[in-house]
Amino acid sequence: MTEYLKSILNAFHDLLFVFTADGTIEDYIATNHEDELILPKKEFIGKNHKEVLPPHVSKKLDQAFQKLNRGQEQYTFDYKIEVKGNPQWYNAVLSKIKNGDNPRYLGAVRNITVRKNQELFIRSILNTSPGGVMVLGAVRDYKDEIIDFKIDQVNQSVEFLTGASEEDLVGQRITTVVDKNVKKKMLTQFKAVVQSGAPLEFQYQHRDEKGEVIWYHSRAVKYQDGIVGTFMDITEQKKTEEKLAEKNEELQELNRQKDKLFSVISHDLRNAVAGAKLVYDVIFLDYEGLSKNEILEYLHLLNHRTNNIHELLEDLLAWSKNQSQKVTTDLEKLHLASLIDTTLDNVRSQADSKKIELLNQIPDTIYVHADANMIKTVLRNLITNGIKFSNPGGKVSINAERTNQKIKVSVRDDGIGMNKETQEKVMNRQTTFTSEGTSGEKGSGVGLDLCIDFVEIHGGEIWVESKPGQGCTFNFTLSEYS
Repeated sequence: MTEYLKSILNAFHDLLFVFTADGTIEDYIATNHEDELILPKKEFIGKNHKEVLPPHVSKKLDQAFQKLNRGQEQYTFDYKIEVKGNPQWYNAVLSKIKNGDNPRYLGAVRNITVRKNQELFIRSILNTSPGGVMVLGAVRDYKDEIIDFKIDQVNQSVEFLTGASEEDLVGQRITTVVDKNVKKKMLTQFKAVVQSGAPLEFQYQHRDEKGEVIWYHSRAVKYQDGIVGTFMDITEQKKTEEKLAEKNEELQELNRQKDKLFSVISHDLRNAVAGAKLVYDVIFLDYEGLSKNEILEYLHLLNHRTNNIHELLEDLLAWSKNQSQKVTTDLEKLHLASLIDTTLDNVRSQADSKKIELLNQIPDTIYVHADANMIKTVLRNLITNGIKFSNPGGKVSINAERTNQKIKVSVRDDGIGMNKETQEKVMNRQTTFTSEGTSGEKGSGVGLDLCIDFVEIHGGEIWVESKPGQGCTFNFTLSEYS
C-alpha cells in the first residue's frame, strides 16, 4: 500500500479491518486511531476475531458474515466495549469484497460514543414518560410515495402499554401492530403529518390479546422523514365519560318524568277533580229544584267523571312504580278472551255514553303467559283510547292471532285516525303528547307510555297502524302459553 493511500485512509474517522473468509483479521488500517483498540495492532493481525474480540462482538460478526454470504450487500450493528477502562460505543459496517474464490470482508468501525450517550440520555428521559413514545420512519415505494411507517425506536412505556417488547416492535411496520379497524385511518393521518408538517392529535381503539378494547390518545409530530408518535392509555377516562353520559341521560329522563308527572297532576287530575266537584256543587245547591231524572243524569255524569279520576290515578300509580323500577311481574297462564271480557266491562260505561260498540273477537283457544294486571292496564288504555277517538255510533274491536311463535293482539277503532307525524309523537316516550277525543275527552299522556313499557317488560313489541279518517289499530305481541 502506498504512503499516499495510507494517508488517505488515515484521514477517515473509521477503523478499517480486512477479514478472510474464515474470520481471520488479515489487515488493519488506520494508524491514527490505534488508541481506539482494546489491544495493540500487532495483536490483531493474523488472529481470528474470536481470539481477540469480546464474545458479544464476535457473535455479531458471525451473523454479519452469514448475511453477506447469503447475498446481503451490507450489514451494520452497534456494540459496546471497554477501552482502557472506559465504556465506548461503536458502529460497525461490513461489506463483502469479491476476490475470485477467496472473498474478503471489509469492516469499517466508527466510535459513536458521544452520539450514543446522547441517545441514551434522551431515551432515559423518554422512559420516564408514562406515555408510549414511538419513532417511525416513512416507508416509500418506487414512486417515492409513503406506503407505511417502520418502527425505529420505542420507549419502555410502550412495552407496558401494549404488552409487546422492544425487540418485538422495532423493525415492524406500524400497520402490522395496530388494530385492523384503525390502521387505514392511522396511516392516512401519519402521511398528512409528514406531508404538511402540522402536528395531529386523535383517539383510537385497540383490541388486546384477550379481546378487550383499549382506548388511546395519540399525538404525532414530524421528525425527519417520519414522525414521533406519543400515546396514552385513556381507557379509564373513556369509561368514566361513558358513565357520566349514562348518568346524564338518566338525569334527563328523571327530569322528563318529573315534568310529565307534575303536568298530569296540575292539569289533568286537577281538571278531572274540578269537574267532579262542579257536579257535586250543582246537586247540593239545587237539590230541591231538580227532578229525579235530572238528579239521575247528574249522578251518571258524576259516575263517569269519578271513573275517569280513578283510571287516571291507577295509571299514575302504575306509571310511577314502573319509572322507579318497583314494578314486579307475576307471570301466569291467562285465558285471553276472558281477560278482554273483564276489561270491556270496566270501560263499557264510557263506550255507552258515545254509543260505541265493543267487540271481543279473540279466539277461545288462545292463552298467553303474562302478568294479568299489566295486560289489563295495556288493554284498558288501548280500548279507552279507541273509544276516545271514535265517532259516536262507531265500534272498537279486539282481535288476536298466532304469528312468529307469538300472539299478536290488535285493538282497532273506526275513528278519526292519525297521520305519520302524530303516530311518531304518540309512540315517543321522550315527549308528552295528548289530544282531545271526538267528544272533547282529555288524556294524561301517560297511558301509552305504560302500554309501551309493560309490553316491553313482557318481551313483546307494540306498534300502531293508521291513516287519517280510516281509524287506528294498535298491535302488540305476547308469548303464547304452551
